[in-house]
Amino acid sequence: MSGRSIRCWSVVRLGAVVSASLVLTAVTSGCSGGGSGSGGGSTVATATPTREATATTTARPSASPTATATLAATVTPSAAATPTPTVAPTETPTAVPTTIPTAPATATPTVTATAAATPTTTAEPAPTEPPLTGPVITWFGVADGSGTVAAPAMRDAENRPVFRVSAGDGFILFVEGRLGVSRLAIGTILLNGDGLGTAQPDLQIVSSRDLGTPTTAVCDGTIPTRGGVPAIVPPRFDAETAVSGALNDLACRFKVFAETDFACTQTVRGNFVFAGAGSVMQFCTLVNEALTFPAGETLLSARLRDTDGNAGPTAEMVVRVGGE
Repeated sequence: MSGRSIRCWSVVRLGAVVSASLVLTAVTSGCSGGGSGSGGGSTVATATPTREATATTTARPSASPTATATLAATVTPSAAATPTPTVAPTETPTAVPTTIPTAPATATPTVTATAAATPTTTAEPAPTEPPLTGPVITWFGVADGSGTVAAPAMRDAENRPVFRVSAGDGFILFVEGRLGVSRLAIGTILLNGDGLGTAQPDLQIVSSRDLGTPTTAVCDGTIPTRGGVPAIVPPRFDAETAVSGALNDLACRFKVFAETDFACTQTVRGNFVFAGAGSVMQFCTLVNEALTFPAGETLLSARLRDTDGNAGPTAEMVVRVGGE
């Protein structure tokens, strides 16, 4: 290839970069003249339009913006729409409330119920009474107005002697005893203090029904008051004001007989003697109007204390007024 020809192709390459009119100019000026002029001109003319079309049809600048714009438009909405916030709020609140309230609610009541059941104070108020080492009652009964001892008419379902009297007064009520396990002498206090507190006498008798007409006073069995003795139900000897008052109110109306030859009771032949075998002391009272027993049955419970305050076993009897 000749030197002119090379030059001509160089100009054509440049023509691809610059505009179409410049290419035509460069070809005309650079390739005219010298060796087969018309042949060279026609070769260049054929090549120029082809290159020009190729250079001009570089529609990439137009295509690029369009493609970019479309992509941006398509991608951006899709990406923005993907994080839908509906899922997070729906799942989170549902899971949290279901799990948390259920477990604590079940566990708390169970622990409380167990703790409440443990401190059961049923066994505590059962401090057993001190052993009954005091005097033992050898006779608990009635005698008529002369002191003649009456035999029990019968025994009830609980094997207690039942003494029958025709009227609610006019008979003698008496208790006899001997030394108990303590071996201490039988106490003779019949009114302990003023009888209004919790101090108790050594002769202790409670009635299941009021005797006479009880008052708030203690030991008021004489004129002008003639007050009776209140009932203690159920029978007990607790150190309470009401119980202790009733014990003092009845005991203070008794007399102490320390020798069998000077007893308040007598045999059918008129001999004064204690009624019970082994009795070393006797307490007697004449049931007057102030101590009138009501009609029907009245349960009496009695016990004695020694000089040290030790109580002995309880004895019971029933006084039945009227009836068969």
